[in-house]
Amino acid sequence: MKTFFRAMAGFLLCAMLFTFTLWRNDAFPDLSGITAFVQDTAGRLDTLQQIGSGQEGIAGLRPTDDAAQFPEYTLSEELDPDLETYLCNAFANFESEITIDASKYTWNEEILQAVVSEIRFTHPELFFVGKNFSYQSQGGIIQKLRPTYTCTKEEAAAMTVEYEAMIDEIVAGVPTDGSDFDKLLYLHDYFVLHYSYDHTGLENEKNNREPRAIRDAYSFLKEKTGVCQAYMLAFIAVTAEVGIESIPVTSSRMNHAWNMVKLDGAWYHVDVTWDDTASYPSYTSYSYFLQSDAGIIAIDEDRINETATVPDWHCDWAATQKAADVKYDSAVWRKTHSPMIKSSEVYYCAVSEGDTGERNVFGAVYSGVDPAALTRDFAVSGLWRLKGSAEYYVACYTGLAVYGNELIYNTNNTLRAHDLITGEDRLIAFLEIDGSESIFGLCGISSGGVVSCLIATQAGGEEYRIISYQL
Repeated sequence: MKTFFRAMAGFLLCAMLFTFTLWRNDAFPDLSGITAFVQDTAGRLDTLQQIGSGQEGIAGLRPTDDAAQFPEYTLSEELDPDLETYLCNAFANFESEITIDASKYTWNEEILQAVVSEIRFTHPELFFVGKNFSYQSQGGIIQKLRPTYTCTKEEAAAMTVEYEAMIDEIVAGVPTDGSDFDKLLYLHDYFVLHYSYDHTGLENEKNNREPRAIRDAYSFLKEKTGVCQAYMLAFIAVTAEVGIESIPVTSSRMNHAWNMVKLDGAWYHVDVTWDDTASYPSYTSYSYFLQSDAGIIAIDEDRINETATVPDWHCDWAATQKAADVKYDSAVWRKTHSPMIKSSEVYYCAVSEGDTGERNVFGAVYSGVDPAALTRDFAVSGLWRLKGSAEYYVACYTGLAVYGNELIYNTNNTLRAHDLITGEDRLIAFLEIDGSESIFGLCGISSGGVVSCLIATQAGGEEYRIISYQL
């Protein structure tokens, strides 16, 4: 018995000394919210059931523009630069009738449609040029083109000033000392985090109501919503502003449009629209970022169903380039739900790994200087549950932010810090949330160390709240 009391006295003394040390160093963790979490999950972890990767909670069927008419505009050869300049100038001057040199260009209606589409889809600054036109021909050869315009020349001039200002505002945040990869990453994430798909406009079109779906770059930038054609055109506009070549890709079978970009001499697919299917401002996807021709098909191979009316995978597209380079096809960030970040030349991303065999570990943070070859840094332990259910996501909804020498990240109910120099990991705080909620990523961090955390009861959806925590 004496031995027992001596052991207990020693334990209490150690506890008191440890507590005094924490108090002296102001190192007590914030335990607010832990009681509700423990009460909600105690004794139930072994009964929880997996509900897949969690991706279905973010995105279901990919959006398509059912009312669009995407012509297969692949030309037999590159558009004559002189002709391109001639037509662009004519459109910019709002000419009602444009003469076509029939001795040089023997166009029929199909070729004319391809040329007009090529101009409209590669020059987003001509947002005021309508898709409909008429023409005059002789002997089946086009002689004159009569375009349509969506506004007056004076209105277009004022809108162009606004359009250029909006583009300047976006590219102002592009890392000027970064690589072209960094610039594309920033622009991709900017559209995903700040813009949304125009489901309302498409629904209005089906019911013959106004306003109709937004398909031009000007309206997209102004209203911050649009369908795939608008995403494509706006992406061409902003990439051109930072010196990166981007071209349109369309698929009539898919009722869909996206981009190819030229990076380090190679062409890659970038489909911002399908990466922007989540409603949470803490989410992004890189499933369709810098894919090869083969990669953009393979990423959705489990969705391929040739009997589908509208394919839910990329197929039958028209473009003037091939994307043969597979450098990024197997990048680990294809399995992330939150933005990849960069600090001191190192990239970081939180990746969903599924059930690793470790209790409550469904993800990890990867890092490295080559975005195509990031390596596993440390595991993330967390359990993201579905409200009022014994089900949980086999996925990792961890957001990242760098503050000082630490990588700040979230689990389902805590904020933690990983020292980028020593590799030490520490608890910052249990956040004050109820037992049915989880932290589904970070929305950013201020220069003063205020972290914004997105709180919700399930992955995806429209109901969430954002709370702040001062580091």
